[in-house]
Amino acid sequence: MNGPPRIADKVIHRQSVRLGRTIKLLCPVEGDPPPLTMWMKDGRTIHSGWTRFRVLQQGLKIKEVESDDAGTYICKATNGFGSMNVNYTLIVIDDASSGKDSQVPEGSNGEYEDHSGKQWARPRFTQPAKMRRRVIARPVGSSVRLKCVASGNPRPDITWLKDNKPLTPQEIGENKKKKWTLNLKNLKPEDSGKYTCRVFNRVGEINATYKVEVIRKYCPLGHSTKIGVHCQ
Repeated sequence: MNGPPRIADKVIHRQSVRLGRTIKLLCPVEGDPPPLTMWMKDGRTIHSGWTRFRVLQQGLKIKEVESDDAGTYICKATNGFGSMNVNYTLIVIDDASSGKDSQVPEGSNGEYEDHSGKQWARPRFTQPAKMRRRVIARPVGSSVRLKCVASGNPRPDITWLKDNKPLTPQEIGENKKKKWTLNLKNLKPEDSGKYTCRVFNRVGEINATYKVEVIRKYCPLGHSTKIGVHCQ
C-alpha cells in the first residue's frame, strides 16, 4: 500500500564510538515506493568527498573515527508521499582522555561545543595526507602553504615558529579562519628554514615541522637545478 516513509525498527538516538574505530548508523525506514535516503551532519550534506564516510543502502558507515566526527546526524528518507528524519547524536570517546574529565554529561544534545558531551581529547592532526611533504623547495618570488589542521576538545590553539622562534602576528597574518594554515608569499632566500606548528589544549600538545628551501632562480648555462627549478 502506497504511503510515506516510516520507521521500521527501534532507533537508539544516542551513539558512542571510540576514536579510530568504525561505526555504522542505521536508517531503518520503509515505504511504498521505497524511500531514497540522504545523510547530513550538523546541517551539512554528506557526499562522496567525505572520504571516511560511506552512504550505504542500510545506513551510514564512518571509518577511522576522529574527534570532529562527533555531532548531530540526520538520515532523511523521502518518497513521492512524504519524508521523515532519523536523528542521531554521535559521541566520540578518546581513551587517552584523563580520568574524571572524560565523564559524559547526561542529557547533552551534542549541538553546543562546550556542553556537547564530547570527551576531552588531545589535539590530533585531521589531514595527515596533506602533511606528508615535509621538505618543500620553492623558487624565489613564489608562495607556499603549510598546513597543520587539527582537532581536539577543548578546541586547540596553534602557534607557529621559524627555527624555534615564534613568528609575529604580522608574519603569520591575521586571518582567523585560516589559522591552521601558514601562508608564505613572495618568498625570499632568507625565508628558508624550519617552520614548526605547535598545536595544544589543556589535555596535550602535538607539533609538526616543515623544512622550506627557497631556491634562487639563476644557474649557469641554462641548466635546471638538481631540485628541478628551471633557470630564468
